[in-house]
Amino acid sequence: MTDGSARALDRAASRWQRHPHLADALTTLSWVVLTAVPMFAAESADPAIAARPIGPWGFGLGLVVVAIVATTMMLFRRRNPVLLFLVAVTLPLVLLPFSLDVGAFAVAYAVFAIAVYDRVSRAWIAGAIAYAVTLVLSAVHLLTGFGFTPVNRSGSRLDTALTWAAFDLLLLLVALLWGQNAGNRRRYVAALVERARILEHERDQEAQLAALAERSRIARDVHDIVSHSLSVIVRLADGTRAVFDADPDRAREAVGQIGGVARSSLDEMRRVLGVLERPNGQESARSGTGLEDLPRLAEVYRGIGLPVRLDLDLGRAERDDPRESAVVDAQGIPAGLQMTVFRVVQESLTNALRHAEAPTQVRVEVRVTADEIHAEVRDDGATPVAPEGARPGHGAPAERGRTSVPVPVAAPARVGRGLLGMRERAALYGGTLDAGPSGARGWAVRLALPRSGS
Repeated sequence: MTDGSARALDRAASRWQRHPHLADALTTLSWVVLTAVPMFAAESADPAIAARPIGPWGFGLGLVVVAIVATTMMLFRRRNPVLLFLVAVTLPLVLLPFSLDVGAFAVAYAVFAIAVYDRVSRAWIAGAIAYAVTLVLSAVHLLTGFGFTPVNRSGSRLDTALTWAAFDLLLLLVALLWGQNAGNRRRYVAALVERARILEHERDQEAQLAALAERSRIARDVHDIVSHSLSVIVRLADGTRAVFDADPDRAREAVGQIGGVARSSLDEMRRVLGVLERPNGQESARSGTGLEDLPRLAEVYRGIGLPVRLDLDLGRAERDDPRESAVVDAQGIPAGLQMTVFRVVQESLTNALRHAEAPTQVRVEVRVTADEIHAEVRDDGATPVAPEGARPGHGAPAERGRTSVPVPVAAPARVGRGLLGMRERAALYGGTLDAGPSGARGWAVRLALPRSGS
């Protein structure tokens, strides 16, 4: 079969599939024609050939059987082909005394429908049952002469039985093989359609998950920016009010710092929200949240009185061979890893600014090796704790989880978004984040990120 003829068959099959009721009607009509014509031929046959006359009662009963089988074929050929098979096998048996066989083609149509619309195994079982019935009828015809119309003028029962047995066998094999081929093709197309539907559903789910992940990432960034900027601005505003009358110069300097922090935060917010406007969702090459921006971040916190000491090691990294070393700089570290380190340090400094009481030093250590990135933010300040049973959370003194100065808290605190956000960032790149007490007095946040996680 050429490609052109195959495509023509596919187009024809698709047209029939779009009009199933019309296809059922034409199929039923074809069976009626194939059955009614032999009935009329048998009614007007030469008496020398006919075993016995059909008579008006037999002819009328034959028409009733044809009508019932045709109706069943029209209604149930697709929905319940097994029911059609049972009707086609059993109902024509009432015509045996009149030597009318109207079930041969009906059984073949039913077996074909089972192979196409049900299961191939059931179709072969139905074909075997139908042929067993044919063999029984052949034996009955040999013994009694009932069941089949003679095929020659001699009226030989043996010739008639063998002829009908061979004809029914050939008819059933054609119906089975043709139906099996059509059914397998139909099931293959249905499997492709179902797979396409599943893939479309999975694609929609992946798009929803990607949207949720992007919303979570933007929420973390917005939280970090707003939390950092507002904490710094509040501290600067409080300091400005305290020295406004006594030291106007320092007050003006603090107001300038407020403006600088606000502008920087607005720029960061524009970069975060600008990702939504870019088709590929990529951040700009220069985000202002890289490792090289950590000194600027530390300087901002120093300007408001937090004693930050930054140790940034982006230099030489040890290799497996001690004689080899390579320069590791910020340019070789993916932007996502750099931003994760920056946000964790920023959030840790913000928490230290909020909750650490009278720290003498807040130490920030960032060390880059060939395999990992380590960051640690440690302070020596004291923090009030919540009452027993309260869970540490962001925005409340209990977030840091330890104290050396017991101060009562009015209500239990909730789990903080800040610590959860830092852990989510670390887990996104296969890293870990630990936060907890550091000695008798102090709090530490430790981050470890594998460079291969990028």
